[in-house]
Amino acid sequence: MSGRITKFLAICAVALVPLAAHAEGCASTPTHFAATVNGEVSGQHQYTDDLEFGWTFQLRPAPQGWILDVLDQGGFNLALETPPIHSDTNPRFLYGWHFRNAANTGPNLGDVNAPQLDRRFTLNDPREGAVRSMGLGWLTIQDYGLADPHPGERARMVYLRFEACVLTPKTPEEQDREADLANPIYGDEEMEQIRACGLDLAYRPEAWVMPRMVGGDFDANGSHDFALPVVREEDGQHGIAVCRSGTWMSVLGIDEVPPGSDLVPGYFNQVEAWNAGPRDDLLQYGDDTGLPARPGDIIIIERIEKSAYSIYWDGDEFRSHLHYTYIEP
Repeated sequence: MSGRITKFLAICAVALVPLAAHAEGCASTPTHFAATVNGEVSGQHQYTDDLEFGWTFQLRPAPQGWILDVLDQGGFNLALETPPIHSDTNPRFLYGWHFRNAANTGPNLGDVNAPQLDRRFTLNDPREGAVRSMGLGWLTIQDYGLADPHPGERARMVYLRFEACVLTPKTPEEQDREADLANPIYGDEEMEQIRACGLDLAYRPEAWVMPRMVGGDFDANGSHDFALPVVREEDGQHGIAVCRSGTWMSVLGIDEVPPGSDLVPGYFNQVEAWNAGPRDDLLQYGDDTGLPARPGDIIIIERIEKSAYSIYWDGDEFRSHLHYTYIEP
């Protein structure tokens, strides 16, 4: 790259930094999933990132910069219908000349009608006739570099640093499921199942940690099991009731503390999060190899960023395993 172009790149990058806008908040809502993408790309390289819901975010090289695509699982570009469709000032086109004046002699002060730092794009699927809205997104340019500064030419974007967000609607079934998971109230049918499994009236179901119930096959016998947080009526001690196959009830943390680690009843009063399911899906502690291999699902209880235990069935009883303890300095 020539010294003149290198100097042009540096001037553009330095001048832009104070103007770069932060991307809008990108978070899931009751009606939409959200995925955040942060990155940079240069030269003729392509940028690709997997989105959380099976789609692919892509910046593919073009003559004056990059083109933004969002591909579904079959490779269809859902961002194709972002308006204006028949224009090279489409927000998906991240072109260097968008930021230069018409003569390419200085910055774009408005004489070139092109999108600038903040880009909005829509996601649609027209393949079944009527266009279905699949979501929307935005990209914020945080920094960039240009080449080809000569008058009469079109400047190329040769470096880009960005933040992006992609939103896609949740199905009605997904919305209903999430609303149910966020509901702390036990329904009549759930209460019947809980008491029918043998939970003594000395304990009351109470969602002191959410979700209010979790399920799995903890003893690996092929039948569905479930667990729920409970409270002992006489003193408010927290515990977890586990029902296996709708028949066998264990109350952990009150009458039974699973052996195998330093787990004590008082810990259940401090639990801030929990989950249950296959150990390969839940375990995130890469350096921890001490959890015995068992076929059943596990329960994880955790004080967030402080400590975490697994509770698992060893064939005869529930046992516990300490994954980590973080002691603040």
